Amino acid sequence: MAASGGCKGESICSKHVAMLMTIIMSFGVISCCLGHGEGDHDDRLGVEGRSCIESERRALLAIRSDMYDSGERFSSWIGEDCCSWRGVACDNSTNHVIKLDLHYPYTRHSYTYRWDDEDDFCFTLEGMGASKVNPALRDLKHLKYLDLSMNNFSGTLMPHMITSLVHLEYLNLSKAMFGGLIPPQLGNLSNLHYLDLRGCGVDDLRADDLDWLSRIPSLKYIDMSFVNLSKATNWLHQVNSIPSLKVLRLKWANLPYVPSPLPPFNLTSIIKLDLSGYLNSNTTILRWLSHASSLVYLDLSHCNVVDIESLQVTLGALSNLKELDLQYNDMKGEIFRIIMNISRSLKHLDLSWNSLSGDVAQILGSLGPVEFLALDDNELNGRVPEIVENFPSSLRYLSLASNHIVGEIPQTMGNLTNLEYLDLSYNSIIGAIPTTFGDLINLKRLWLSENNISGQIPETISNLTNLEYLDLSNNNIIGGIPLAFGDLINLKGLRLQGNKISRQIPETIGNLANLEYLDLSYNNITGGIPTAFGNLINLESLLLLNNNISGQIPKTIGNLTNLKYLDLSNNNITRGIPIAFGDLIKLENLILSGNKISGQIPETIGNLTNLKYLALSFNNITGGIPMAFANLINLESLLLGENNISGQIQKTIGNLTNLEDLDLSYNNIIGGIPMNFGNLINLESLDLSQNKITGQIPETSGNLQNIKSIYLYDNFITGQIPETFNRLYNLKSLAVSYNHLTRLVPGTLYELCNLSWIDLSHNHFGGELTDLIDALPYCQQGASLDIFISGNNLSGIVPSSMGQLSTLRILDLSSNLLEGFGSFFEPSFW
Repeated sequence: MAASGGCKGESICSKHVAMLMTIIMSFGVISCCLGHGEGDHDDRLGVEGRSCIESERRALLAIRSDMYDSGERFSSWIGEDCCSWRGVACDNSTNHVIKLDLHYPYTRHSYTYRWDDEDDFCFTLEGMGASKVNPALRDLKHLKYLDLSMNNFSGTLMPHMITSLVHLEYLNLSKAMFGGLIPPQLGNLSNLHYLDLRGCGVDDLRADDLDWLSRIPSLKYIDMSFVNLSKATNWLHQVNSIPSLKVLRLKWANLPYVPSPLPPFNLTSIIKLDLSGYLNSNTTILRWLSHASSLVYLDLSHCNVVDIESLQVTLGALSNLKELDLQYNDMKGEIFRIIMNISRSLKHLDLSWNSLSGDVAQILGSLGPVEFLALDDNELNGRVPEIVENFPSSLRYLSLASNHIVGEIPQTMGNLTNLEYLDLSYNSIIGAIPTTFGDLINLKRLWLSENNISGQIPETISNLTNLEYLDLSNNNIIGGIPLAFGDLINLKGLRLQGNKISRQIPETIGNLANLEYLDLSYNNITGGIPTAFGNLINLESLLLLNNNISGQIPKTIGNLTNLKYLDLSNNNITRGIPIAFGDLIKLENLILSGNKISGQIPETIGNLTNLKYLALSFNNITGGIPMAFANLINLESLLLGENNISGQIQKTIGNLTNLEDLDLSYNNIIGGIPMNFGNLINLESLDLSQNKITGQIPETSGNLQNIKSIYLYDNFITGQIPETFNRLYNLKSLAVSYNHLTRLVPGTLYELCNLSWIDLSHNHFGGELTDLIDALPYCQQGASLDIFISGNNLSGIVPSSMGQLSTLRILDLSSNLLEGFGSFFEPSFW
């Protein structure tokens, strides 16, 4: 769940947009009309009765040349009448351009649940290029409205030329990636009613003082959220000097502490105030805000508001308050002390992520006509009451997640027919899902996860045709997935994992063409994967792991070209990997391990160039490692262990320079370890054990300076451990037992102080034991090192003391040619 910001319900959000539009309209912001009138004929071109100042048309074209264009943005900027271009408006008598709206359009994120009139995040679209403010902007001298928001100006300074546009009434530069100091010359724009300089939180936009605000007395809307105001010690006095101000937003602006005495309250027109993230808030500020009797919206989330008594006084005075956000304040105490003081006209209340206590039935029965109620992550207890007649029938959003609520969900909750969002997850709720939930026909999101809910999923859930997200995960639900789930045509996310769901997946799930996320893992599902899954063309994640699914993977899975995550592991899937998997070009994670898959790995897997994680372990796969794997340049984990893979390790594996984990163990691989394994500079774990690998360990292995574990045991490797191993400073585990190694050069491992476990047993190491010990790490402050060296040809006398012995534990010396054991070695070691 998002911490703050966003939209919790579309219809609620629409009301807030309407309210803000009313406020903005009341500011006197221009209404731009198109038309033509008298003027200089030589500098004006007419098209179909409309006119455009030619010098301004040229200026607009110059401005466009420096703006990022995705292809459609300026599609209407053709012809000679600039007044008809999208985002441009002219005065109906002078024909001068008075409005320029070049904001970059973006789509509201579909996973945002908190709502507000604006999102709390900057949505920089993937692939969005940089823009510049062309100097020709200053030629549009008659501009009253300028919007450059949501563009990417790459941290450049806010252009001073804007401060020369003295007729501006509306200026929106929000979330445009400007950086540096806000020019105080903005105070020249004395006609401004609306000023939005909201930052992104990732740039460095700042203002060291706000004295310039006093020169704009007609301001009605100010947003400087995410702007660094840490040096603006006068911030409260300056904004307080603008009695016309209706909206003030200073969210996460690093506001400095304001010492007492505070100025007399002067914001007599204030309707909306957002000080969220004001970590220097105090009791004095709370008392000061009690004079804001006109307030309709107040956001003090993340403000360290812990004094409930002062909060009670303030809330009791704000009789017009309709929206109150106090989430993330670490408030403790009885929640009823807050609720009893809030305005009875309150529509929106967010007290989530605090430590407030109280009985949930009492709380729900004492509220007025609230539409939005978020009480998640508190210390609430009790049961959801059987009788809900006293509940606010207007409720659209209800979140009681992460509390201590017990008992069953009453059937009467089905009476809350206006609900769009219901979250009861992470509680101790028992019993079945009420059949009356099918009456919540406006519901878009239903979260009941992490409870002790039992029984079957009622068929009536299929009535919720507006449902977009359904999460019943990690409960004790039994039975099958209802066939009627195919009617939930607007569903985008379905999470049923961690239950006791059985039977087959119904083919009707294939009707959910809008589905983006499907998780049915950790259940008792049987049968095959429906071929109708091929219809889920918007699916991005498919998780069916840890079930009893059988049969083969349907070829239709290859239709899911938006798929990024596919996990079918730990089932009973048979037959081969479909060639059509090569069409899943967006796939980043492919996990098929722990099945009964046979046949060869298709070469088409090499088409998956976005793949980061490939796990095919614990199957019956045969054949060789495909040459096409060389194309998987983004691969970080390649896990093919416990199969029947044969042939040699292809040299092209050395192309996978992002690889961190390589497991080819327990196969039938022959041949040598390629020299270009040394290119795998990000490798942390290498496991080639239990194969038929021959030849020597390549000297280039010394390039693997991020390696932590090397397992080469049970092969036919010859020669010696390369001296270049002395560069593997991160190595912790080394296992080369059951090979034909003959020598460990003194000093090879001497400085590898992270080594904690070495198995050299059952090789052909000869010579004096003391020479071998001299090759091992000796780190006076290092951790103890466990070593196995049985089954070799070591000779000599076992020493009773040696420098290394302070940290060295030889756990097995058996089957060597040694004489005499010093007091250091205990018989239990071997």
